[in-house]
Amino acid sequence: MSKKGLLILCFFVSWFINYAVAQPAGQRPMYTSTWGHLYREAGNSKDLLGVFPTEAPVYLLDSTNTQYKVQVSNGDIGYINRQPLKSAMFGKKSAGEPKQYFYSGTTDAQCPHFYIQVSQLRVHKAPNTTSTAVRRAGLNEMVCVDYVPLYADGWVYIGDHFHERPEYIQMKYLGAQLTYEKVLKDYLDVKGKDQEKELAAVGRLREIGWTKYSKLKEALTYWKETYTKAGVVDPKVDIDFELVLADKFHNELQSEVYAKKLKALNFHFEWKGVSLFDGKITDAQMKQLALQRVSEIPDMPECGWEPQYYYKTPNMIVAFEKNSKGRVAGSLYQLFFSAGETIVMGSERMGANYAEKDFVDHFGDLLSANWITDPHVYYIQNGDAGLFIFRFADGKLASYECMFYC
Repeated sequence: MSKKGLLILCFFVSWFINYAVAQPAGQRPMYTSTWGHLYREAGNSKDLLGVFPTEAPVYLLDSTNTQYKVQVSNGDIGYINRQPLKSAMFGKKSAGEPKQYFYSGTTDAQCPHFYIQVSQLRVHKAPNTTSTAVRRAGLNEMVCVDYVPLYADGWVYIGDHFHERPEYIQMKYLGAQLTYEKVLKDYLDVKGKDQEKELAAVGRLREIGWTKYSKLKEALTYWKETYTKAGVVDPKVDIDFELVLADKFHNELQSEVYAKKLKALNFHFEWKGVSLFDGKITDAQMKQLALQRVSEIPDMPECGWEPQYYYKTPNMIVAFEKNSKGRVAGSLYQLFFSAGETIVMGSERMGANYAEKDFVDHFGDLLSANWITDPHVYYIQNGDAGLFIFRFADGKLASYECMFYC
C-alpha cells in the first residue's frame, strides 16, 4: 500500500473510533435510579466493564427482559440490570454506593469526584491518545465522574454534561486530593540526590503552590534554587515575576476590607467621552455610542444570568438584564482593547498599552490567578457571584470580561 493510501486509511480508522464512541452533541441521556455495574455481555455478571453511580447518564440502545443495553459517558457499551430510568436528575443516591469510586466530599453534597495527580495532563477530545488534545489539566484539579472503568487504561469522561465540548482522560491519572505537604515531602526526599527526579518534583511543587497562596513563595523559591543549581532554563517560566505575584497574593484580605477597597476605586469604563458604570449602563448611552443592538450572543454564561438583549461592536459586548428592583441596566460583558477604550480604577487609566507589571503593582492584593493553566489572566471578585477578568498579552492589557457563576 502507498504511503498516501496508508495515511488515508489511518485517518478513517481514527475517525471511526472517535465517531463510534462519541455521543452526539446535545443528545439528552436517561439516568439510572440506582448504582451498579456495566457488564460486557448480557447475562454475564462476572465480566465487568465498569461501575456507575446513582443517576449516571446512559444512552439506551436495546433491552432484554432483565437488562438494558446502554452506552455510558466514556463510550463503553454494555449491559446494566433493568431499573427505572429517569429523564432528569434529582440529586439522589442509592444504598451501598461505593465511596471508593464515588466520593462526594465530607458532607456528601458534591459530585462524585477524583483529583488529577500528574502535572500538565493532556485532556483529549475522544477516549484515545491519538485524538486532539483540547487542553492541559492542572495538578490536583478536581474532576466529576459518572462512570469508572474497571479495566486497565480505561478512560473517563470529564467534559460538559451534553457532550457539546467533550473531554476525556485516563482513569489511571486520577486519585485522592494531593496536599502541599505531601508534594513538598516528595520533593525534599529527592532533593540533592537525583537531579532529574528533583526537577520533576519541584515542578509539581511549583504547580501545587499556585493552588495554595500561603505556600506559593516557598514553592517558587525551591523551584528557582533547583533550576539555578542544575543550570537549566525553562523559557516558559518567568520565576522572578511569579515571585513578585507570590508576595502580592500572600496576605488575603478579609471580605469586608476587600469590598470596601474595590468600591473606593470607582471602577468604570470610558470610551468616546462617555463614562460607563457596570450595572448602570443605559440604552441611551448605547445609542449615543452607535452600538448595534442584537437579540442573542453565542456562549453567554448561564446559571441564572440571562440578559434580555445585547449591544455590540466588533470588540465590545454590553449585556442588559433586570436587576432585583425591576430596573433594566447593562454590564460591559466583554471588551478587547483596540479603539481607545479605557478602564478606570482609582488613579489608574488602563488601555491597550497598560503594563501588566503596573497592574500587579497597583492591584495585587485584590487579584487571584490560575497561573499554571491560564498565565497572565487575573481575577477580581465582583460580589458573591461574579468575577472581573483581565487578560494580558506580551505584557500589555489585551481584554476584559465579566462572569457570573453558580
